[in-house]
Order: sequence, then C-alpha cells, then structure tokens
Amino acid sequence: MITEKDFDSIKADGRSLELIKRQYEYLVGRKMKISGIRPAIIGDGILEMDSKEKNNALQYFNTNSDKKKWIKFVPASGVASRMFSSLQNYIEVSEKANFDLSKYFESEEGSEIQKLKKKVKKLPFFESIFSSLSDEIDREFVYSNSFFKKFINNVLSKYESFPKALIPFFIDKNAEEWTPFEAQLLEVTNLSNQKNLIPLHLTIDKNHRDLFDKYLDSFKRKLNSTLQVSFDVQYSHQNRLTDTPFIDQKNFLVRNEQGNIEFRKGGHGSLLENINLLDADCIWIKNIDNILLGNSNKIGEEWMRILAGKLLIIQKDLFEHLNNLEQLKKGLDSGPIIKFIRENFDPEYNYKLESKPLYEVLYDYLHRPIRICGMIPNEGATGGGPFWKNDLRGQSLQIIEGVEFDQSIEEHKNAMQASTHFNPVIMVCGITDHKGDKFSLLDFRDEKRAMVSKKSFKNKPIKILEWPGLWNGGMAEWNTIFIQLPAETFNPVKTIIDLIR
Repeated sequence: MITEKDFDSIKADGRSLELIKRQYEYLVGRKMKISGIRPAIIGDGILEMDSKEKNNALQYFNTNSDKKKWIKFVPASGVASRMFSSLQNYIEVSEKANFDLSKYFESEEGSEIQKLKKKVKKLPFFESIFSSLSDEIDREFVYSNSFFKKFINNVLSKYESFPKALIPFFIDKNAEEWTPFEAQLLEVTNLSNQKNLIPLHLTIDKNHRDLFDKYLDSFKRKLNSTLQVSFDVQYSHQNRLTDTPFIDQKNFLVRNEQGNIEFRKGGHGSLLENINLLDADCIWIKNIDNILLGNSNKIGEEWMRILAGKLLIIQKDLFEHLNNLEQLKKGLDSGPIIKFIRENFDPEYNYKLESKPLYEVLYDYLHRPIRICGMIPNEGATGGGPFWKNDLRGQSLQIIEGVEFDQSIEEHKNAMQASTHFNPVIMVCGITDHKGDKFSLLDFRDEKRAMVSKKSFKNKPIKILEWPGLWNGGMAEWNTIFIQLPAETFNPVKTIIDLIR
C-alpha cells in the first residue's frame, strides 16, 4: 500500500508516516468502540433552568465577564455546495430528453424545487439575482418554467462555490441584504461591552480572505449611521497536515494522476488545533449558519450570556476546590468535592482509588477544560445528540454523532431511538485552569472516536476518515454540562429551502 515513492513525498510534505498508517487501519477495519451509552434527558443529564437560575446566570455574567478574556469562535471555511445540491440536481435532470417537470415535482428530490418555485421571491437574494437577469421582464414571469431555470442557473453560478458565510441569508426592512458573517458580527458586538471588546475568530479558506475583508468593510458602512463600535475580527485556516487519506471500495488508498496519495479535509475535528492556539480564557462556539439578524436574534444572544454565566458560576466553585486540593491534599475533607461532582457532572460518581491517593483522583477529575452545551428537543433534526457514556472516571456526558453509532448493535439502536435532544452547537468553553494557565486541548481528545463515513470522489464511492469531531470525540475528556435551550435558538440553514421558511 505504501510505496518507496510515498516515503519521499510524505516526508517532503511534512506528514507523519506512522499517522497515515494508523489512519488507514481505521479506514479498513475500524470497529465501533463506543459502549455503555444511554440518552441524556431532562432530569438525567440535561438541565432545565428555571427563571431564577437564568436570572442568576445573566447577572453573574454581566458582573464578572470582564474578569475573563473572551472570544467567539465560528467555523466558516465551508462553501455552499451542499446548500445548493438540490438545485444542481434539478439542472442536471432537466437537461434529459424525457424530463417531465410535473412528475419531477412529485418525486422526493423534486418536491423541494417545487416548494422553492412557489416561494422564490422570498429568497433574500431574489432581487439582486432577478435584476441582473433582466430589467424588462414582468415579475410574474419568474414563475414560468423557462425563467425559473434561468434564475436557478444564475444562483448556482454566483453562489455554489461561494463561502457559505458570505451568502445573503437575510434582508432587512430597507431591502438591504445581510450575510451570516455580518449577523455573527452583530451578535458579538452586542455581547461586548465598553470594558471588554470580544473578538470574533473565524476559520476560513485562505483563498477567501480578501472576500471576508470586503464584506467586513461593507458591514462597517452599514452601521456608520446607527452604531459606532470597534471590531476585532481574527482569521485562521485549517492546518493542511490535518488532512486525511481516503480509500476506494477495494480498500486501496486513492491517488492522484501523479500516483501520490490523495488527502482531503479531516472534518471539523481538525479545528481543535485552531482553538488550542486562541488567546482566551473562555470561548463561545457557534456554527456560522445558526444565527438570526438583529432583534430576531435577541433570544439567542440572551442564552449566549446565560450559558456563559453558568460557566463562570461553575468555574468559581471548581477553582476553589482545586486550590483546596493543592493546599490541603491528604488533610482535605473530600465530601464537598464529591458532592460538587455529583451535582454537576456525574450523579452516580464513585471514585476509584486504584493506586492513587484520593486527592490525586479528585484533582485529576476536576483539572480539565469545561464546556456548557446548549441542547434543544429533537424534532427530526440530524446530527449529534447528548448521551451518557461509561468511561474510566465513571460516566460522562458526551455529544455523539449519528455516524458513530452502529445500528446493528442493539445498545446503539435503543439509545438512538430513546434520545430526546439535539445539539444545536451553541456552547461556552473554559480552556484555562484555576491558575490562569491554558490547557493543552489535544490532551483531552479521544483519538479512538475518529469517524469513518461514505462519500463519493469523481463519481466513485469512497470511505473517508474524519478526526474526532470538535464537539464529539475532540472534547470527550472535558467536564461537560448540558442545558436545554428553547427551539428559537436553533435556526440553521442547511439547504436553500431554509431561507424561505
């Protein structure tokens, strides 16, 4: 599988041969490692905060947030190809000689196009696309089959390979288009205060940097008349050395025309390296497309503060326990610490001494990064969900992706069916310890939770390997708290139909 030529190219590229071999072994023979799982639900792993608890968290954040260095982290390197895949399919099938539009609309793949055709004027970018096509055509003509197809072709031409972050998702009362990048900027501006300017850090494709700068300048101009603020926008790129090999149906490594091993992006788990380099104590993590604009986003902003306040409250007590463990060691009354662990992380916690003193066991349990994750009731959404998982520490709360489950395993099948919540990817992370030192986040990743999934490459089926997901295996060894959020905080845009809801 690995040739002498590969040795030279791998070395020249700065990659690790041992890592590639290990990744190949995952691809061809990986078995599901996750066991001892059950769904996290309200009252058993998911906290439902009452009004008093929410107010306390809000007040604590407002009073104490300026004591920490904050940053908002948004993965934004993806393009919009997935978002427009149904449009691309429509254009391809419509070119066939026997294409019947009415029958196509009756199919599952065509129903989305039919829905779009009926409400096409609701697209935020409808006016800009329409005006670029013709100044003369009657607006009602847009509903004709010929013009609609022309319209779709122009949408694909303009946006299919465009950064998703820079596609107009919103249109305001003045008919001005706004992108999710701009909406994320508004949110982080509102989270900031005069004492504490919070940076927005985005992971982007390095080829798109000029585009982002252009849209940032446009955003500033939009605000000139109403809001005078400073901005701190930071960018980073996914490390190319986190790209992973992939294999064909015969388990051969896929190669390029020159015979060299092909690599592809290793999923959002690769971004753990980016987070590890951030200069911050606390981080909000939010998906680029899970955002609303302006006043419509007020509930989301409030919950960003509530989750952050909860993090600070937990850290206050946790840091006090760690300081006591360091100072008192064997003379410490362990009761309050064990109570704290059971109330916040594992209600069934029962320490195992093994060969270590108790204070070392407790110190190891508490001395790690912490995250507060927002969860919403699952109403048919796909993606990661909250579960309990048995581990060496007892049991811990984990976000587990659908691809990590094996439907042939009864335990997995039952756990998925009984799951009640979905992860909308709004979380707040504490990445420094009680002394203010940063954790090395890669030390708290479970490498065994790399994910294998099926994709296509040049119209041929392949198996790809992704690093342990950023909020899945990438944070498997963190201390975790799940909190239920209202459905209003979850507004993803996965397909173009989501823009006309």
